[in-house]
Amino acid sequence: MALAAHDMTDRLEQLTALTRRLTELMVIETEALKARELDASSRDWEEKENLAHTYRIEMTELARNPDSILSVPIELRRSLFEATRRFQEVLADHAKALNAMKEISEGLVQAIAKDLATETAGPASYGVKGMNQKTGTSSGFAVNAKA
Repeated sequence: MALAAHDMTDRLEQLTALTRRLTELMVIETEALKARELDASSRDWEEKENLAHTYRIEMTELARNPDSILSVPIELRRSLFEATRRFQEVLADHAKALNAMKEISEGLVQAIAKDLATETAGPASYGVKGMNQKTGTSSGFAVNAKA
């Protein structure tokens, strides 16, 4: 949903505030990811989703019509540019944290799968020539101790 603004100054003030809030939420999520909290992205999900959607719409509109902000005081433009720069830095850090969490999760899954494979593989068996086979296929061999 787009911002409901009275004029371009109002729109940029709202967009700056929105960008700062979205940055705050992403910082919180990044810190949680770095602390290995797997459910970090589910916190404030609806607010993040709404803010990100509005941010995308507004930034796309500004990109289509960049001259529209020329009527806005330079301090406000600088404030928006700084908030946007900071947001991009936070997003880069967030991407690194997500990638690290992904690698950790994949490593855990691989370790569990490897442990399961060794647990369910069964003991090594002897082949036809009396050599120890390390393949997954084995034939049964029983000894009757009373014979």
